[in-house]
Amino acid sequence: MSLKKGKSISEWITKGSDIEKIKNQWLEITNSSLPILIVGERGVGKSFWIQKSLEKRNISESTVIHFDFSYPSSFQEKLEKIKSSKQNQTVILNWISHAKHEEMILLQQWWKSEKYNEKSKIYLYWEIHLEELEVFNQRNQYGDFYDQLKSFRFELPNVKKRISELPLFVHEFLEEANQSLNKKINSLDEDFYTFLKNKTFIRNYTELKDMIYALVGFTSGKQIHWKQIPSHFFENSLSELNIQPGISLEQYEKEIIKANLIYTKGNREKAAKLLGISERNLYRKLHEFHLEDLS
Repeated sequence: MSLKKGKSISEWITKGSDIEKIKNQWLEITNSSLPILIVGERGVGKSFWIQKSLEKRNISESTVIHFDFSYPSSFQEKLEKIKSSKQNQTVILNWISHAKHEEMILLQQWWKSEKYNEKSKIYLYWEIHLEELEVFNQRNQYGDFYDQLKSFRFELPNVKKRISELPLFVHEFLEEANQSLNKKINSLDEDFYTFLKNKTFIRNYTELKDMIYALVGFTSGKQIHWKQIPSHFFENSLSELNIQPGISLEQYEKEIIKANLIYTKGNREKAAKLLGISERNLYRKLHEFHLEDLS
C-alpha cells in the first residue's frame, strides 16, 4: 500500500457520503447553543469530534468542565462552579451510566433550570458509549435525562462501516508515527490492507493507530513488509471472536478460518494444520466463504 506524501488529512476524514453528511450537520449545530449527544463504539472519534467543535467555537480545552463518572470526582463542586459563573460555560459529560443516584438528581435539576433560562448559555456535550444505551432506554433517572436531550444525537460509524476510508486513516497514522518515532516509512505491503480490511477492531481507530505505531516502531527500513513481521504480532486476532447466542455455526467457522489465516500470514499449509483439516478442505472453505484474498 503506497502512501504518497502530502498535506496532513487529520482535520476530517470524511470520504464517505454518510459521514460527510454527519460532519456538516455537526458543524451546523456547533453554530448554536443546542446540547449535543455524540454516540458510538469505543475508539470511533467521539472526543475528536467534540474537540473540533470546541475549536470552531474558539473554546480552549483548559476552560471546559468535564464530568467523567467513570472515576470519583468532585461532582458537586464542579456543578456549583457552573451555577455561580456569570460567563458562558462548556460542559462535557461522559459515562453518565456510572453516576450515583444523587448525582443524577442534581444533574437533572440543574439542566431543567438551565434550559428554560433565556440568559443562560451552556455549551453541553454528552459523550455516550454504545454499551450505555441499554441503560438509557429504560425507565429510570438515566433514561429520563437522556429523553430530555436525545433530539440532537449524532452516531459515529465504526471501522467496518468505513472500510473504503481505511487507506486514509493508515496514511494519517503512518505520518504521525513517522514524526513521533523519527522514521521515514512511506509504504506498506498490499497484504496489510487485506489484513486490516478483514480484522475486527475492538477499539476501532484507536486500535488501528496503536497497530500502525507498533509496525513503524518494529520496522527499520522505508517500507513495512508483511513477511518480516513476527507471527506473535497478530496473536490478538485469535481472541476477537465473541461467543454470542443467535450467531450461526457457519459464521463462527468463517471467523475462525480467517483468524488462523491472519495468524499464519496467509500460509494455507500452516493454517490447515492449526485448524486440523486438510489443505484441500481449507481451499474449499476459502472459496465457500470468499476468503481467497487472505491466502
